[in-house]
Amino acid sequence: EVAMAYTDAIQAMIEDNWSRPPSARRDMQVVLRIQLIPTGEVVGVSVLKSSGDQAFDRSAINAVNKAARFPEVADAPPQVFERRLRSLQLVFRPEDLRQ
Repeated sequence: EVAMAYTDAIQAMIEDNWSRPPSARRDMQVVLRIQLIPTGEVVGVSVLKSSGDQAFDRSAINAVNKAARFPEVADAPPQVFERRLRSLQLVFRPEDLRQ
């Protein structure tokens, strides 16, 4: 549950930076792997499952890179960070943006 609060905060920050391309459709999704270091800085982003639309995938990657750092992660207990936050999988769908 503690890890979930961190991942929710991370996903919210990324979505705040996400500019969906005109090609985005409701049934699309891209799965990203985000690698962090204990300070909360992003050190890697890769596509685990493409949406099939390069612009859409790139827009999600750009949103992660724009966020660049998640300060709350620095407060995570070391065991939570190692088990749940060092490498995250996040799913991006156009309809996931702020309800």
